[in-house]
Amino acid sequence: MKIAEAPAPAWSELSREKRALLAPYAQTWDSLPDGQRHRLLRAAERWRHMDPEEQARFRERLERFRDMDPEERARARERWERFRALPPEERERLRQRWEAMSPEERQAARERHRRWREHLQTLPEDEREALRERLRQMDPEERRRLMETGPGGG
Repeated sequence: MKIAEAPAPAWSELSREKRALLAPYAQTWDSLPDGQRHRLLRAAERWRHMDPEEQARFRERLERFRDMDPEERARARERWERFRALPPEERERLRQRWEAMSPEERQAARERHRRWREHLQTLPEDEREALRERLRQMDPEERRRLMETGPGGG
């Protein structure tokens, strides 16, 4: 059971510091749903405690998210929710693996993901679901190898 949050503050009720951090939302803040405003406030609080390198990475991710079309954003949110549903040890293992990658390796991983997503869209729904189920049944190492070889084995 999720505990309801108090209504999010109006723009005029935010501290000067929070308004500065959330400036891109100044015009739309009061029309955003409470849940989104609470998420943005939590992000602003995390931002205050980040070192400059972490802030740069966060800014890069935010820009990438902002450049996505609504469908891509929905998929990104879905992936995030699946990631959050993983056991903490698995999340940490994946996070460490990602952090250990060079920028080039990360870009290659994003490109593989894009190719897989495009491939899945070409499949009939029943085949798509069968492949997803097969992937869910695989052990992580086997799944990683398959994902790295790409759709169609190459």
